[in-house]
Amino acid sequence: MLEKYATYLEKLKTRLDEYYHDQKEFIKCKAGCGVCCTLCYYPVSQLEYEYMKIGAEKCFTPTEREEINKKCIQIIKDRKKFLKTNPNIMDFYYTCPFLVDGSCGNYEHRALLCRSHGLIYQDIEKENKHNLPYCFKLGLNYADIWDEATNSFSQEKADKLGIKATPKVYDLSYSSLMRDAEGVEFGDVRMLVEWIVMDIPNYEELIKDEPKNTEIKE
Repeated sequence: MLEKYATYLEKLKTRLDEYYHDQKEFIKCKAGCGVCCTLCYYPVSQLEYEYMKIGAEKCFTPTEREEINKKCIQIIKDRKKFLKTNPNIMDFYYTCPFLVDGSCGNYEHRALLCRSHGLIYQDIEKENKHNLPYCFKLGLNYADIWDEATNSFSQEKADKLGIKATPKVYDLSYSSLMRDAEGVEFGDVRMLVEWIVMDIPNYEELIKDEPKNTEIKE
């Protein structure tokens, strides 16, 4: 199945390269940015994770992988604390454990959503709604031609900037990306950090809450 997935990724890359080239006047992505790697919950299928593990073993030393494991254990502990006051697990964001100095340390084997981030994509629940990339809010992708007053893209701003391209909406939701991979079985989907922690021996003991100090001081 990993071979089928790798073949699909090659086809997807060709498709995404065309999209990014078409939208290059709006794209601010560059090496060392890493904004999209710091505030998400990173849904990853079991198949994607198995592929990512291959890359991690190539890109990180045993010591670095151990540090990644420690990061993930702490993230799970932080999530447990978060859920005590906010029951919506999808509101819990964290920094991707593969992020190194603002860049992906596992780039060639990154997850599906990481490959398409930065483009506008069609909402899977609302037919006429589209989703802008998160970095748009930070003044990056597509922000130069956005008009807050009309809550839409401004042709006037595009003309002033000499932008010839037109913002396009692509069918790039996570479910769509998996659907397009004919014959590929992705398996369960979990947060990336969960897959990593579940690979650690005795992880259940490691993520337990630390006992409270009940010592009475005189």
